[in-house]
Amino acid sequence: MTLQHIVLFSFPRELSEDEAGQMRAMVASWPSEIGLMTKCRFGTDLTGARTRGYGYLLYTEFPDAAALSEYRAHPVHQRFFDWLVEHDCTPLAFDYHLGSDTVLMPEEPVALSEAQAGRRCCQRRVMPGWWRRDTTGS
Repeated sequence: MTLQHIVLFSFPRELSEDEAGQMRAMVASWPSEIGLMTKCRFGTDLTGARTRGYGYLLYTEFPDAAALSEYRAHPVHQRFFDWLVEHDCTPLAFDYHLGSDTVLMPEEPVALSEAQAGRRCCQRRVMPGWWRRDTTGS
């Protein structure tokens, strides 16, 4: 049965641009280097409000509990975990199965209009550091 693995990450200080880039690059490598998940998303809160100090979120889905266990034991994931320990990270993880009692709104494929696809493309080019929290207040 498919399950979601969600992790929030809190650090004792704000990560530098380089550290945030390292963290994102490690996670971004997982689909090709680990290859066990069916979905992988990583980001920061839009406002920084209501996060209780958790600045980053990881969202992954796995086909079953065995794949999640294999992912946790994978050397690439272990290197990421070591990086988190080195940076005094406090992770908060939550795993649950996706089923009729947990999926309250099934996903349906959504086709983007050409305008929406163009906007997303442009946003990626204009905002290369989207994973960084804006600390300027603008």
